[in-house]
Amino acid sequence: MSSCLTPFKLLLFDRIVLLLDIWNAIILGILYLTFQAFPIIFENVHGFNMQETGMTFIGIGIGILGALATQPLWDRYTRLQAQKHGGIAPPETILVVSQVGGVLAPISLYWLAFTTYEGIPWIVPVLASVLFGVSVYYIFTSTFTYLVVSYRHIAASALASNTAMRMTFAAVFPLFAGQMYDRLGTVGATALLAGLTTTTMPLPIGARLRGNSRFAQKP
Repeated sequence: MSSCLTPFKLLLFDRIVLLLDIWNAIILGILYLTFQAFPIIFENVHGFNMQETGMTFIGIGIGILGALATQPLWDRYTRLQAQKHGGIAPPETILVVSQVGGVLAPISLYWLAFTTYEGIPWIVPVLASVLFGVSVYYIFTSTFTYLVVSYRHIAASALASNTAMRMTFAAVFPLFAGQMYDRLGTVGATALLAGLTTTTMPLPIGARLRGNSRFAQKP
């Protein structure tokens, strides 16, 4: 019973877990919201049919695969940091990848927002989605790894809390996508999502906050 309550305790009493979970949830919520947004953007604005609209999601997939191809570079960076710190890299080293993703996410969404006009070629917003795919990979892989490393003894609970919040946002965001795009338009609605991701850029995650956590693994 105690292990079942641990994910909820982490959300309530650990700021690192709460902040990372909210951040991940917003990103996944936006990713799922694109299933409603892309048909509006590409069918209503560019006149695509259903099959052509489905093909536009390849952009996100290409971005994820492109980010995966850079993983050896990030692994090398982690090894260099480990050498500088006596053989063990600080857990915050892992979050450098997510910081890059945290910058790319709003850039890609602002890019998408302001290129949804009818006169702009359809390939331009698709290219923006490639960048968003990169940010999704960077944010998720690094935060998942950080939670496991920093909360090793309760890693399953840390990931469970993250999954619960992510899935909740993923279920809810598509529900209001249609109304939001009807009221704000493709530019305003997508820019609103970009602004939401912008607010998550300065998350105060660091060694000091981790050191004050009663749940995090102590060095």
